[in-house]
Amino acid sequence: MADLQPYFQLLHVSADVTPAELKAAFRRQARTCHPDLHPDNPSAEAEFQRLSEAYDIISSALHPSSQADEFIHADGSNGLTTAQALYARGTQKAAERDYVGAIQDYTRAIESDPEFLDAYLKRCQVRFVQGDDEGVLAECAEILGLDDTVAQAYYYQGRARLQLGSAPAAIASYSQALALDEEYAQAWLHRGRARLEMQEEKLAREDLSRAAQLFEAQGEPDEVHRVQVILQEMGRSPRPKSEVKVKRKGFREQGLLQDIFTTIPEFFWNPSGGLLSTFARLSARRATEVGLGYGGLSLMGCVLAANLFPIVFSSVTLGERFVLGAMPFFSLIFLNQLARSLTRTRGSWASDIFISGATLLPLSLLMFLSGLVIQFGAAGVWIATFYLGCDAVLILYVGCSQVNNLSEQSATLAVPTLLLVTSALTYGTFTIFAS
Repeated sequence: MADLQPYFQLLHVSADVTPAELKAAFRRQARTCHPDLHPDNPSAEAEFQRLSEAYDIISSALHPSSQADEFIHADGSNGLTTAQALYARGTQKAAERDYVGAIQDYTRAIESDPEFLDAYLKRCQVRFVQGDDEGVLAECAEILGLDDTVAQAYYYQGRARLQLGSAPAAIASYSQALALDEEYAQAWLHRGRARLEMQEEKLAREDLSRAAQLFEAQGEPDEVHRVQVILQEMGRSPRPKSEVKVKRKGFREQGLLQDIFTTIPEFFWNPSGGLLSTFARLSARRATEVGLGYGGLSLMGCVLAANLFPIVFSSVTLGERFVLGAMPFFSLIFLNQLARSLTRTRGSWASDIFISGATLLPLSLLMFLSGLVIQFGAAGVWIATFYLGCDAVLILYVGCSQVNNLSEQSATLAVPTLLLVTSALTYGTFTIFAS
């Protein structure tokens, strides 16, 4: 039994420990270094690995029957499956900071078992440590697609969104994590920090105080001190209202027109990878201005398209054409706001304007190309309809789900509803003007 003594000391248990006592001791110790609870601590993964190893060795030596039961798989065999072995190797590489190798092993584990949620979560954590925020968002989307009750996925989604600069979307993600796990101390902490960035000091203080209480109950004095320092700094020197703007000053100084035309390529052909990061880099005011700029471009595209259909629009005056071109933009803005209200998700008028303008860009381009049917031919218009129409749908979906943070189910229902109502309102306006 002498060779087990270091493991007994590590878990603070004796040689006559029962399986229940051993498990309780492991959980108690794991709270101090679990990587999910300490994502900013690079040594947490290695320490947690040591505790896990000690738990496995003691369990195997003292309680082999209970240990064996834990690793009986669906096929009735004992030991690790291929996916679990790859997962374990990936965890070891992550502890050694071989992040590229860890991601490769987690990926192979997922290929072996496409529903291996723990492997997705670990790969997500590694991407977060690497600073790959867009990769983290993609991982979280996959996890939540498999199981939308995983609080850690919402937590990391919030961390990535805040890193990208979208505090409202981050707050919504943290709130979803806390709705699933009210004792998720790290989620309380980071939601408080996000609210502090949004100038919601009262709510931030409430979240931070709750985080401190949970950290104290979980026996984590370092985290308690960390929260107390933030609270003390809030009391001594209130955060200036211009601080968030200063962080984004370099981006805004390009000028409005440059912001409008340089941001379009970032998401136009890749909405899922670029829309949120584009919006996140803009302040609320600049996002509103850029969104209005997109709306203006769409309006001009619609007016020009109307001139290419003289027979259809012969009875519609120029002023009425401008009203008709503006109708989809303003309809989408109010419908996005309504969707947020009905689903009780956080967002802003800035996000609604930005999403609406971005959605209409490919549609206005499609209308203009349709007017050139003689030059391009019907086949060219059909191809443009498929590509640009799908692009508009995807932009609106990503805007609803990532920027305005509607759930995937709500966004799936909202997108066709918004497009259908907007089309009906626009067509109704056209019939009035054309009559």
